[in-house]
Amino acid sequence: MYIPHPETLSTRPLYSDLYGRFTKSNFSLNTSGMASFFGGNVAVAAMTTLHLNPARRWLGWYNCPGTYEVARHYSKFCDSRLLQGLFPGAPTDLTTLLVIDNMKGGKYIGARNGTVLEETGPFSAVLMKDCRHITEPVHRVEGRESQPVEVTVSELVHSMDSDDTKPLVLRATVYSLLVAALPILVSFGTAILCAMIDDWFCFSMIVLGVLVNGGSCVVIGSAELTFRSPVASHNTSGDGILVSEKDKQFVVLKGSEKAVNSITRGAFTFAFKSEPEGCKDIKWCSIFLVLQVIVQLLLIPLGTLFGQIMFISSLAASWVYNLWLSSRVSFRDSSKNKENIWREAFPKDVLLQDSTKFVFGTRTAAVVFMLLVLQPKEHAKIMDMLLPNDTAGWRKFKGHVLSQIGNSQGFCFDDSWWNDPIVAADKKLLDLLCQDAGAAYQGYQNHCTLSSTS
Repeated sequence: MYIPHPETLSTRPLYSDLYGRFTKSNFSLNTSGMASFFGGNVAVAAMTTLHLNPARRWLGWYNCPGTYEVARHYSKFCDSRLLQGLFPGAPTDLTTLLVIDNMKGGKYIGARNGTVLEETGPFSAVLMKDCRHITEPVHRVEGRESQPVEVTVSELVHSMDSDDTKPLVLRATVYSLLVAALPILVSFGTAILCAMIDDWFCFSMIVLGVLVNGGSCVVIGSAELTFRSPVASHNTSGDGILVSEKDKQFVVLKGSEKAVNSITRGAFTFAFKSEPEGCKDIKWCSIFLVLQVIVQLLLIPLGTLFGQIMFISSLAASWVYNLWLSSRVSFRDSSKNKENIWREAFPKDVLLQDSTKFVFGTRTAAVVFMLLVLQPKEHAKIMDMLLPNDTAGWRKFKGHVLSQIGNSQGFCFDDSWWNDPIVAADKKLLDLLCQDAGAAYQGYQNHCTLSSTS
């Protein structure tokens, strides 16, 4: 058996062999399509967080995928013939573009100003859900039970600025800032590795992606998300009722018209400090994002295999970060995310104190209770809206109750009431309704006692 002498053996390092295979290979990955379209929806969703976290505006310096989709999305906000030719579609404002105005609340009925809103803003939806989950204090009013109805009484106070605008800034945690540094480090690290092997094509494309995405974040993030509510024409009472979609829950709002407007009609809008310049800057960002796609489409295939792998690695790290970011804070992805954002932005300084919840056994008792609490001007109109029953017996009951709404002694159903022919015909029904009225007055007395002690 022949054994070669060690001096005749030649050594060839494994590292240099792999290095040569990567740098001198003629094989080329087709990464251009990934650079143009990969992760577009996630990138757009991540862009919407720029306006909620001020730090995010300055942490976009990484090679981001999906730039073509971002350019298409923001081109709808720009008045540019070039972009309209590339991305046809109707132009829109920034608030609609970022999908922040599609969360609606229930119906609102004003007790004194006659206002009736078929749907309200997002803050009323948040308030309704928070009231639904109130566990203390909850006062259950004794009486007959058919279908329990919850009534929450909320005292409001207006403490907004005089111009009724307030910028929204959500809290940024240290953890989120540390996570934001990861795609930046990966992008710069992969660019340095490409430069070390003299792959200037992939190096320049990674740097181009970093500069374009970082500049776009700075420009797009300069728009402020500002809270606005309609200014009341005069300082009047805004007392009213919020009605849930399934009519199983009511929220009684008590306070000035300004305070109630902040809940029922308050919303957030996007605006630049200088609107024409802001639109022009976004237009140029969209153009540069499109040019980035074209340049990467042409030059990335000219790089080495190792450089293309580095390019893909930077995109993958950025995509994972965008996915994490959009899942945590985004207006676009899910109703839960939007609800969390509105809850954090909720004008808590408008709430005077903790709300008080009452639970009634019937809808009739709940409606009569709310009329006692609010003492509205057009109580008959409100009662017909909430209790649309229109039989002779119901009309008799409504008229009798409404005539005694302001009576501090409670409801009186004497012999003249029971001897009426209409009452005699529907005696069984009206007997139940009278029980409901008694339960409503009992709940009203409890409310007055709680209000005097608080």
